[in-house]
Amino acid sequence: MAETVDEFRDSLMGDVLVEGDPDYERARLSFNLLIDRRPAAIARCVDVDDVASALAFGQAQRLEIAVRGGGHNPAGHCAVEGGLVVDLSRMREVRVDPKKQMAISQGGATWLDFDTATQAHGLVTPGGVVGSTGVTGLALGGGIGHLTAQYGLTCDNLLAAELVTPAGEIVRASEEENPELLWGLRGGGGNFGVVVRAEFCLHPLEHVVGGRLEFEGEGVAEGLRLFRKLASDGPRELSIQAQLTTDASLAPQLVVVPCYTGQSDDPEVLGQLRALPGLVTDSLRRQDFLEQQRVFDPGYGVDRNYWKGHFVGDLPDRLIDDLIARTTALGRPPGGILIESLHGAPKDVDPASAALGYRDAAFNISAMASWTDPADDEESVDWARTTAAALEPWSVSGGYANYMQADEPLDRVRAAFGPDSFALLQALKSRYDPDNVLRRNQNIPPAAEGP
Repeated sequence: MAETVDEFRDSLMGDVLVEGDPDYERARLSFNLLIDRRPAAIARCVDVDDVASALAFGQAQRLEIAVRGGGHNPAGHCAVEGGLVVDLSRMREVRVDPKKQMAISQGGATWLDFDTATQAHGLVTPGGVVGSTGVTGLALGGGIGHLTAQYGLTCDNLLAAELVTPAGEIVRASEEENPELLWGLRGGGGNFGVVVRAEFCLHPLEHVVGGRLEFEGEGVAEGLRLFRKLASDGPRELSIQAQLTTDASLAPQLVVVPCYTGQSDDPEVLGQLRALPGLVTDSLRRQDFLEQQRVFDPGYGVDRNYWKGHFVGDLPDRLIDDLIARTTALGRPPGGILIESLHGAPKDVDPASAALGYRDAAFNISAMASWTDPADDEESVDWARTTAAALEPWSVSGGYANYMQADEPLDRVRAAFGPDSFALLQALKSRYDPDNVLRRNQNIPPAAEGP
Protein backbone atom coordinates (compact mmCIF):
# COMPACT_ATOMS: atom_id res chain seq x y z
CA MET A 1 0.00 0.00 0.00
CA ALA A 2 3.10 2.24 0.21
CA GLU A 3 2.72 3.58 -3.33
CA THR A 4 -0.92 4.57 -2.88
CA VAL A 5 -0.11 6.22 0.48
CA ASP A 6 2.65 8.25 -1.20
CA GLU A 7 0.17 9.44 -3.82
CA PHE A 8 -2.33 10.25 -1.08
CA ARG A 9 0.30 12.17 0.87
CA ASP A 10 1.12 14.24 -2.19
CA SER A 11 -2.55 15.13 -2.64
CA LEU A 12 -2.97 16.72 0.79
CA MET A 13 -2.05 20.11 2.19
CA GLY A 14 -1.68 18.31 5.50
CA ASP A 15 0.38 15.21 6.16
CA VAL A 16 -0.07 11.44 6.34
CA LEU A 17 1.52 9.30 9.04
CA VAL A 18 2.21 5.58 8.79
CA GLU A 19 3.93 3.21 11.21
CA GLY A 20 7.58 4.16 11.57
CA ASP A 21 7.02 7.90 11.11
CA PRO A 22 8.25 10.01 14.05
CA ASP A 23 4.82 11.28 15.12
CA TYR A 24 2.88 8.07 14.46
CA GLU A 25 2.96 6.60 17.98
CA ARG A 26 1.71 9.79 19.61
CA ALA A 27 -0.89 10.47 16.92
CA ARG A 28 -2.48 7.01 17.15
CA LEU A 29 -3.24 7.23 20.88
CA SER A 30 -6.49 8.35 22.45
CA PHE A 31 -6.83 9.50 26.04
CA ASN A 32 -7.89 5.94 27.00
CA LEU A 33 -4.92 3.56 27.17
CA LEU A 34 -7.29 0.60 27.09
CA ILE A 35 -7.57 1.43 23.37
CA ASP A 36 -4.40 0.25 21.60
CA ARG A 37 -4.94 0.26 17.84
CA ARG A 38 -2.52 0.73 14.97
CA PRO A 39 -4.06 2.47 11.95
CA ALA A 40 -2.66 1.84 8.49
CA ALA A 41 -2.57 5.61 7.96
CA ILE A 42 -3.40 8.81 9.83
CA ALA A 43 -4.35 11.75 7.62
CA ARG A 44 -3.75 14.99 9.51
CA CYS A 45 -5.99 17.32 7.56
CA VAL A 46 -5.71 21.10 7.46
CA ASP A 47 -8.77 22.08 5.42
CA VAL A 48 -12.06 20.91 3.97
CA ASP A 49 -10.44 19.63 0.77
CA ASP A 50 -8.09 17.44 2.80
CA VAL A 51 -11.04 15.91 4.65
CA ALA A 52 -12.85 15.17 1.38
CA SER A 53 -9.69 13.64 -0.10
CA ALA A 54 -9.15 11.50 2.99
CA LEU A 55 -12.70 10.16 2.89
CA ALA A 56 -12.32 9.37 -0.81
CA PHE A 57 -8.98 7.61 -0.28
CA GLY A 58 -10.26 5.51 2.60
CA GLN A 59 -13.25 4.30 0.62
CA ALA A 60 -11.22 3.63 -2.53
CA GLN A 61 -8.81 1.50 -0.49
CA ARG A 62 -11.69 -0.17 1.36
CA LEU A 63 -10.29 0.92 4.70
CA GLU A 64 -12.40 1.31 7.80
CA ILE A 65 -12.49 5.01 8.64
CA ALA A 66 -12.30 6.71 12.02
CA VAL A 67 -12.54 10.45 12.71
CA ARG A 68 -10.45 12.12 15.38
CA GLY A 69 -11.25 15.46 16.98
CA GLY A 70 -10.04 15.63 20.56
CA GLY A 71 -9.70 11.85 20.97
CA HIS A 72 -11.54 11.84 24.30
CA ASN A 73 -14.31 9.34 23.59
CA PRO A 74 -13.78 6.46 26.06
CA ALA A 75 -14.82 3.93 23.42
CA GLY A 76 -11.81 4.89 21.30
CA HIS A 77 -13.85 5.65 18.21
CA CYS A 78 -10.99 7.90 17.03
CA ALA A 79 -8.68 4.94 16.42
CA VAL A 80 -9.05 1.97 14.07
CA GLU A 81 -6.89 -1.11 13.64
CA GLY A 82 -5.48 -1.29 10.10
CA GLY A 83 -7.75 1.49 8.84
CA LEU A 84 -7.61 5.23 8.15
CA VAL A 85 -7.89 7.95 10.78
CA VAL A 86 -9.16 11.30 9.49
CA ASP A 87 -7.35 13.44 12.06
CA LEU A 88 -8.61 17.01 12.57
CA SER A 89 -6.10 17.97 15.25
CA ARG A 90 -4.43 20.52 12.94
CA MET A 91 -7.78 22.26 12.36
CA ARG A 92 -8.17 24.09 15.68
CA GLU A 93 -8.95 27.71 14.82
CA VAL A 94 -11.71 29.42 16.83
CA ARG A 95 -13.00 32.75 15.49
CA VAL A 96 -15.14 34.93 17.76
CA ASP A 97 -17.58 37.65 16.71
CA PRO A 98 -18.22 39.50 19.98
CA LYS A 99 -20.86 41.77 18.47
CA LYS A 100 -22.97 38.85 17.28
CA GLN A 101 -21.99 36.80 20.36
CA MET A 102 -21.09 33.88 18.12
CA ALA A 103 -18.03 31.68 17.61
CA ILE A 104 -16.96 29.48 14.69
CA SER A 105 -14.88 26.49 15.77
CA GLN A 106 -12.92 24.19 13.46
CA GLY A 107 -13.49 20.45 13.81
CA GLY A 108 -10.30 19.71 15.77
CA ALA A 109 -10.55 22.52 18.34
CA THR A 110 -10.49 21.59 22.02
CA TRP A 111 -12.36 23.28 24.83
CA LEU A 112 -9.12 24.93 25.95
CA ASP A 113 -8.80 26.43 22.45
CA PHE A 114 -12.44 27.51 22.46
CA ASP A 115 -12.62 28.93 25.98
CA THR A 116 -9.34 30.80 25.59
CA ALA A 117 -10.67 32.50 22.46
CA THR A 118 -14.12 33.32 23.82
CA GLN A 119 -13.00 34.36 27.30
CA ALA A 120 -10.77 37.00 25.71
CA HIS A 121 -14.10 38.74 25.02
CA GLY A 122 -15.81 37.80 28.28
CA LEU A 123 -18.00 35.21 26.53
CA VAL A 124 -18.70 31.49 26.88
CA THR A 125 -20.81 28.67 25.57
CA PRO A 126 -21.59 25.69 27.83
CA GLY A 127 -19.06 22.97 27.17
CA GLY A 128 -17.45 20.12 29.02
CA VAL A 129 -15.18 20.00 32.05
CA VAL A 130 -11.85 18.85 30.54
CA GLY A 131 -9.86 21.26 28.40
CA SER A 132 -8.42 18.64 26.03
CA THR A 133 -11.88 17.35 25.04
CA GLY A 134 -12.87 18.10 21.45
CA VAL A 135 -15.50 20.81 21.03
CA THR A 136 -17.28 19.20 18.09
CA GLY A 137 -17.43 15.68 19.48
CA LEU A 138 -18.87 16.84 22.79
CA ALA A 139 -21.47 19.03 21.07
CA LEU A 140 -22.63 16.32 18.67
CA GLY A 141 -23.24 13.95 21.60
CA GLY A 142 -25.13 16.46 23.75
CA GLY A 143 -22.65 18.15 26.08
CA ILE A 144 -22.92 18.34 29.90
CA GLY A 145 -20.61 20.58 31.90
CA HIS A 146 -20.03 23.46 34.32
CA LEU A 147 -22.66 25.76 32.78
CA THR A 148 -25.46 23.32 31.93
CA ALA A 149 -27.99 24.76 34.39
CA GLN A 150 -27.38 28.31 33.20
CA TYR A 151 -27.18 27.91 29.42
CA GLY A 152 -28.27 24.36 28.52
CA LEU A 153 -26.49 21.50 26.83
CA THR A 154 -23.71 22.25 24.38
CA CYS A 155 -25.85 21.04 21.47
CA ASP A 156 -28.58 23.51 22.47
CA ASN A 157 -26.11 26.27 21.61
CA LEU A 158 -25.11 24.79 18.23
CA LEU A 159 -26.33 27.27 15.61
CA ALA A 160 -24.94 25.70 12.45
CA ALA A 161 -22.38 23.24 11.14
CA GLU A 162 -20.50 22.57 7.93
CA LEU A 163 -19.69 18.96 7.23
CA VAL A 164 -18.15 16.76 4.56
CA THR A 165 -20.20 13.68 3.71
CA PRO A 166 -18.60 10.37 2.72
CA ALA A 167 -19.52 11.22 -0.89
CA GLY A 168 -17.36 14.35 -0.65
CA GLU A 169 -20.29 16.76 -0.61
CA ILE A 170 -19.93 19.87 1.57
CA VAL A 171 -23.21 20.47 3.39
CA ARG A 172 -24.27 23.30 5.68
CA ALA A 173 -26.83 22.63 8.40
CA SER A 174 -28.63 25.51 10.07
CA GLU A 175 -32.15 26.64 10.86
CA GLU A 176 -32.36 27.98 7.28
CA GLU A 177 -30.44 25.27 5.40
CA ASN A 178 -31.05 21.58 6.00
CA PRO A 179 -32.69 22.17 9.41
CA GLU A 180 -33.46 18.48 9.78
CA LEU A 181 -29.72 17.77 9.63
CA LEU A 182 -29.03 20.39 12.31
CA TRP A 183 -31.63 18.62 14.47
CA GLY A 184 -29.81 15.31 13.91
CA LEU A 185 -26.39 16.79 14.71
CA ARG A 186 -27.74 17.96 18.07
CA GLY A 187 -27.20 14.60 19.73
CA GLY A 188 -26.82 12.21 16.79
CA GLY A 189 -23.02 12.29 16.79
CA GLY A 190 -20.72 11.94 13.80
CA ASN A 191 -23.04 9.66 11.86
CA PHE A 192 -23.74 11.95 8.90
CA GLY A 193 -20.42 13.49 7.93
CA VAL A 194 -17.19 14.97 9.24
CA VAL A 195 -17.98 18.31 10.85
CA VAL A 196 -15.24 20.75 9.87
CA ARG A 197 -16.83 23.93 11.28
CA ALA A 198 -19.39 24.46 14.00
CA GLU A 199 -21.05 27.73 14.99
CA PHE A 200 -22.13 28.39 18.57
CA CYS A 201 -24.02 31.15 20.30
CA LEU A 202 -22.15 32.78 23.19
CA HIS A 203 -23.17 34.22 26.55
CA PRO A 204 -21.54 37.01 28.58
CA LEU A 205 -19.55 35.57 31.50
CA GLU A 206 -16.17 36.38 32.98
CA HIS A 207 -16.10 35.13 36.55
CA VAL A 208 -17.72 32.34 38.54
CA VAL A 209 -17.60 31.13 42.11
CA GLY A 210 -16.35 27.58 41.83
CA GLY A 211 -13.79 24.98 42.74
CA ARG A 212 -13.93 21.75 44.74
CA LEU A 213 -15.38 20.68 48.07
CA GLU A 214 -14.17 17.31 49.36
CA PHE A 215 -15.93 15.34 52.10
CA GLU A 216 -15.24 12.21 54.06
CA GLY A 217 -16.97 10.26 56.80
CA GLU A 218 -20.59 11.21 57.45
CA GLY A 219 -20.20 14.11 55.04
CA VAL A 220 -20.25 11.73 52.08
CA ALA A 221 -23.89 10.66 52.39
CA GLU A 222 -25.04 14.03 53.76
CA GLY A 223 -23.20 15.80 50.97
CA LEU A 224 -24.93 13.71 48.32
CA ARG A 225 -28.34 14.40 49.83
CA LEU A 226 -27.68 18.15 49.83
CA PHE A 227 -26.30 17.90 46.31
CA ARG A 228 -29.60 16.26 45.29
CA LYS A 229 -31.58 19.08 46.92
CA LEU A 230 -29.52 21.84 45.33
CA ALA A 231 -29.80 20.19 41.92
CA SER A 232 -33.60 20.22 42.14
CA ASP A 233 -34.30 23.35 44.20
CA GLY A 234 -31.16 25.45 43.88
CA PRO A 235 -30.90 28.71 41.93
CA ARG A 236 -30.58 28.77 38.16
CA GLU A 237 -27.17 30.40 38.58
CA LEU A 238 -25.80 27.15 39.99
CA SER A 239 -24.55 24.16 38.02
CA ILE A 240 -23.35 21.35 40.22
CA GLN A 241 -21.71 17.96 39.84
CA ALA A 242 -20.53 15.31 42.28
CA GLN A 243 -18.06 12.46 42.18
CA LEU A 244 -17.74 9.52 44.55
CA THR A 245 -14.28 8.04 44.96
CA THR A 246 -12.06 6.60 47.72
CA ASP A 247 -8.90 7.52 49.52
CA ALA A 248 -5.85 5.25 49.71
CA SER A 249 -7.38 3.35 52.65
CA LEU A 250 -10.56 2.71 50.62
CA ALA A 251 -12.71 5.03 52.70
CA PRO A 252 -15.41 6.66 50.55
CA GLN A 253 -14.88 10.28 49.60
CA LEU A 254 -17.17 12.80 47.90
CA VAL A 255 -16.10 15.65 45.65
CA VAL A 256 -18.72 18.32 44.93
CA VAL A 257 -17.98 20.78 42.12
CA PRO A 258 -20.29 23.80 41.99
CA CYS A 259 -20.18 26.58 39.43
CA TYR A 260 -22.11 29.68 40.52
CA THR A 261 -22.59 32.56 38.11
CA GLY A 262 -24.63 34.97 40.27
CA GLN A 263 -23.46 38.30 41.66
CA SER A 264 -22.49 37.25 45.19
CA ASP A 265 -18.91 36.26 46.04
CA ASP A 266 -20.23 34.20 48.96
CA PRO A 267 -23.63 32.83 47.94
CA GLU A 268 -25.79 31.32 50.67
CA VAL A 269 -26.34 28.18 48.61
CA LEU A 270 -22.63 27.36 48.73
CA GLY A 271 -22.59 28.15 52.44
CA GLN A 272 -24.95 25.20 52.91
CA LEU A 273 -22.37 22.89 51.40
CA ARG A 274 -19.53 24.38 53.43
CA ALA A 275 -21.47 23.85 56.65
CA LEU A 276 -21.69 20.06 56.21
CA PRO A 277 -19.67 17.74 58.45
CA GLY A 278 -16.66 15.93 57.07
CA LEU A 279 -15.43 18.79 54.87
CA VAL A 280 -11.70 18.27 54.39
CA THR A 281 -10.94 20.45 51.35
CA ASP A 282 -12.50 23.76 50.37
CA SER A 283 -11.08 25.47 47.28
CA LEU A 284 -14.17 27.53 46.41
CA ARG A 285 -13.40 31.07 45.32
CA ARG A 286 -14.26 33.68 42.76
CA GLN A 287 -12.21 32.94 39.65
CA ASP A 288 -12.30 33.34 35.92
CA PHE A 289 -14.01 30.62 33.93
CA LEU A 290 -10.76 29.21 32.51
CA GLU A 291 -9.70 28.41 36.07
CA GLN A 292 -13.01 26.63 36.67
CA GLN A 293 -12.32 24.53 33.58
CA ARG A 294 -9.19 23.19 35.31
CA VAL A 295 -11.05 21.81 38.33
CA PHE A 296 -11.20 18.44 36.56
CA ASP A 297 -7.91 18.13 34.71
CA PRO A 298 -7.03 14.46 34.08
CA GLY A 299 -3.96 13.49 32.12
CA TYR A 300 -4.23 12.44 28.48
CA GLY A 301 -3.21 8.88 27.69
CA VAL A 302 -2.12 8.04 31.24
CA ASP A 303 -4.56 5.33 32.33
CA ARG A 304 -7.04 2.70 31.18
CA ASN A 305 -10.76 3.49 31.29
CA TYR A 306 -14.12 1.79 30.98
CA TRP A 307 -17.28 3.85 31.58
CA LYS A 308 -20.85 2.72 31.87
CA GLY A 309 -23.88 4.50 33.27
CA HIS A 310 -27.50 5.52 33.07
CA PHE A 311 -29.65 8.61 33.13
CA VAL A 312 -31.91 8.44 36.17
CA GLY A 313 -35.13 10.18 37.13
CA ASP A 314 -34.22 10.58 40.80
CA LEU A 315 -31.45 10.06 43.35
CA PRO A 316 -33.23 8.36 46.27
CA ASP A 317 -31.53 7.53 49.56
CA ARG A 318 -31.39 3.85 48.67
CA LEU A 319 -29.49 4.59 45.47
CA ILE A 320 -27.14 6.93 47.32
CA ASP A 321 -26.35 4.15 49.78
CA ASP A 322 -25.82 1.65 46.95
CA LEU A 323 -23.44 3.97 45.12
CA ILE A 324 -21.37 4.63 48.22
CA ALA A 325 -21.11 0.88 48.79
CA ARG A 326 -20.02 0.33 45.19
CA THR A 327 -17.03 2.68 45.62
CA THR A 328 -15.38 0.17 47.95
CA ALA A 329 -16.59 -3.06 46.31
CA LEU A 330 -13.52 -3.48 44.10
CA GLY A 331 -11.09 -3.72 47.00
CA ARG A 332 -8.89 -0.98 45.51
CA PRO A 333 -9.56 2.56 44.29
CA PRO A 334 -11.94 1.99 41.36
CA GLY A 335 -11.79 5.36 39.65
CA GLY A 336 -15.02 7.10 40.46
CA ILE A 337 -18.75 7.49 40.07
CA LEU A 338 -19.68 10.78 38.40
CA ILE A 339 -23.12 12.32 39.00
CA GLU A 340 -24.05 15.17 36.63
CA SER A 341 -27.17 17.25 37.15
CA LEU A 342 -29.48 18.15 34.26
CA HIS A 343 -31.56 20.74 36.11
CA GLY A 344 -32.20 24.25 34.87
CA ALA A 345 -31.81 25.38 31.27
CA PRO A 346 -31.99 21.94 29.55
CA LYS A 347 -35.61 21.73 30.69
CA ASP A 348 -36.49 25.03 29.00
CA VAL A 349 -35.50 23.94 25.49
CA ASP A 350 -38.09 22.61 23.07
CA PRO A 351 -37.43 18.85 22.99
CA ALA A 352 -38.15 18.88 19.26
CA SER A 353 -35.06 21.06 18.63
CA ALA A 354 -32.61 18.21 19.17
CA ALA A 355 -32.45 14.49 18.51
CA LEU A 356 -31.39 13.45 22.02
CA GLY A 357 -33.98 11.86 24.27
CA TYR A 358 -32.74 12.30 27.84
CA ARG A 359 -33.82 15.89 28.50
CA ASP A 360 -36.32 14.82 31.18
CA ALA A 361 -33.70 12.96 33.24
CA ALA A 362 -32.60 14.40 36.57
CA PHE A 363 -29.03 13.08 36.61
CA ASN A 364 -26.48 11.27 34.48
CA ILE A 365 -24.65 8.74 36.67
CA SER A 366 -21.54 7.09 35.27
CA ALA A 367 -19.32 4.39 36.74
CA MET A 368 -15.88 5.45 35.51
CA ALA A 369 -13.41 2.66 36.13
CA SER A 370 -9.83 3.90 35.86
CA TRP A 371 -6.66 1.84 36.34
CA THR A 372 -3.13 1.40 34.98
CA ASP A 373 -2.26 -2.32 35.15
CA PRO A 374 -3.48 -4.41 32.17
CA ALA A 375 -3.82 -7.34 34.56
CA ASP A 376 -6.74 -5.48 36.15
CA ASP A 377 -8.69 -5.06 32.91
CA GLU A 378 -11.32 -7.74 33.44
CA GLU A 379 -11.93 -6.91 37.09
CA SER A 380 -12.20 -3.17 36.43
CA VAL A 381 -14.61 -3.54 33.52
CA ASP A 382 -16.74 -5.87 35.61
CA TRP A 383 -16.87 -3.28 38.43
CA ALA A 384 -18.16 -0.62 36.04
CA ARG A 385 -20.76 -2.93 34.54
CA THR A 386 -21.97 -4.18 37.92
CA THR A 387 -22.15 -0.65 39.29
CA ALA A 388 -24.15 0.50 36.26
CA ALA A 389 -26.50 -2.47 36.74
CA ALA A 390 -27.32 -1.14 40.21
CA LEU A 391 -28.71 1.99 38.51
CA GLU A 392 -31.12 0.17 36.23
CA PRO A 393 -34.19 0.32 38.52
CA TRP A 394 -34.05 4.13 38.30
CA SER A 395 -32.93 4.34 34.67
CA VAL A 396 -34.66 6.54 32.09
CA SER A 397 -33.74 6.91 28.40
CA GLY A 398 -30.59 5.20 27.16
CA GLY A 399 -26.96 6.02 27.80
CA TYR A 400 -25.06 9.24 27.21
CA ALA A 401 -23.47 8.96 23.75
CA ASN A 402 -20.32 10.80 24.79
CA TYR A 403 -19.57 8.23 27.51
CA MET A 404 -20.90 5.01 25.98
CA GLN A 405 -18.49 2.20 25.21
CA ALA A 406 -18.26 0.46 21.85
CA ASP A 407 -19.89 -2.69 23.25
CA GLU A 408 -23.28 -1.04 23.83
CA PRO A 409 -26.08 -2.87 21.96
CA LEU A 410 -28.12 -1.13 19.29
CA ASP A 411 -31.22 -1.20 21.50
CA ARG A 412 -29.47 0.98 24.06
CA VAL A 413 -28.37 3.45 21.38
CA ARG A 414 -31.96 3.55 20.12
CA ALA A 415 -33.22 4.17 23.66
CA ALA A 416 -30.99 7.25 23.94
CA PHE A 417 -33.16 8.93 21.32
CA GLY A 418 -36.54 7.20 21.53
CA PRO A 419 -38.08 5.18 18.70
CA ASP A 420 -39.55 8.08 16.71
CA SER A 421 -36.38 10.17 16.76
CA PHE A 422 -34.26 7.12 16.00
CA ALA A 423 -36.34 6.42 12.88
CA LEU A 424 -35.78 10.01 11.72
CA LEU A 425 -32.07 9.69 12.41
CA GLN A 426 -31.93 6.51 10.35
CA ALA A 427 -33.57 8.38 7.48
CA LEU A 428 -30.90 11.10 7.74
CA LYS A 429 -28.22 8.42 7.81
CA SER A 430 -29.64 6.89 4.64
CA ARG A 431 -29.48 10.27 2.96
CA TYR A 432 -26.00 11.40 4.00
CA ASP A 433 -24.14 8.13 4.63
CA PRO A 434 -26.14 5.30 3.02
CA ASP A 435 -23.19 2.87 3.11
CA ASN A 436 -22.49 3.52 6.81
CA VAL A 437 -18.93 4.58 6.08
CA LEU A 438 -18.88 6.59 9.31
CA ARG A 439 -19.73 3.79 11.69
CA ARG A 440 -17.03 4.24 14.31
CA ASN A 441 -19.37 6.05 16.68
CA GLN A 442 -22.49 5.23 18.65
CA ASN A 443 -23.78 4.05 15.34
CA ILE A 444 -27.12 4.80 13.76
CA PRO A 445 -27.44 2.34 10.87
CA PRO A 446 -29.16 3.48 7.69
CA ALA A 447 -32.87 2.76 7.41
CA ALA A 448 -33.60 -0.65 5.95
CA GLU A 449 -34.48 -0.80 2.28
CA GLY A 450 -38.19 -0.94 1.54
CA PRO A 451 -39.85 -4.20 0.45
